[in-house]
Amino acid sequence: MEITLEQVEKLREKANVSYALAKQALEYSGGNLLDALIYLEEKGAIPREEGAYFSTKGEVPPPPMPPSAVPAGEKQGKKHKKGGVVTVSVSKGGFRRLFQILRRWLVDNELEIWRKDKPITALPVLILILLVVFAYYVTIPLLVLGLFLGFRYRFSGPDLEREDLNHVMGSVADTAADLGRQVMDELRSQSGDASGEARRAQREVEDLERQAADLERRVEQDLLNGRGGDKK
Repeated sequence: MEITLEQVEKLREKANVSYALAKQALEYSGGNLLDALIYLEEKGAIPREEGAYFSTKGEVPPPPMPPSAVPAGEKQGKKHKKGGVVTVSVSKGGFRRLFQILRRWLVDNELEIWRKDKPITALPVLILILLVVFAYYVTIPLLVLGLFLGFRYRFSGPDLEREDLNHVMGSVADTAADLGRQVMDELRSQSGDASGEARRAQREVEDLERQAADLERRVEQDLLNGRGGDKK
């Protein structure tokens, strides 16, 4: 088959090879442009895309690598380096596992609030974190005040319900409750002393008023007696 200049020019536009090599490839492929490109790839004249395989000769492409032969690190994710920064692509299964772990820690674990050995309420850890982050100026003072008023806190759930952690929280609650009782007793004592002083002051005022009234009556009586003597 005679190869025309137009065919050679078209192949050179696609493959960027010399006229001689383009003509040789077209002669080998019988003028077929695709076969000529495949011929040049097989000869190494043009680069082949990674993982690509072309053939017009009935050849079977190499079988894909079985999953068992893929390293464990490649199954879970691949690392790519761009501009000195390493990024990790996580597989769908990895995201699902991460979501399950976060859900278990933040939803299944709870902070229980007790008073006088009776449960009052329970908050998931996620809600507790949101309250502390976005309303710390209210949440933290209320939690501390609750300790002084006899409230007790403990964690429950598959991850945070540990005896050592709850024991520490119980000890803190006991200490705060003792301090709260001492403060209340001191306030009652001071209030009682103040009340006693007020009562004593009130009695003294009443005594002074009675004495003043008695003195006033005596003075009036003396004045009346003096006027009667003058008339006689």
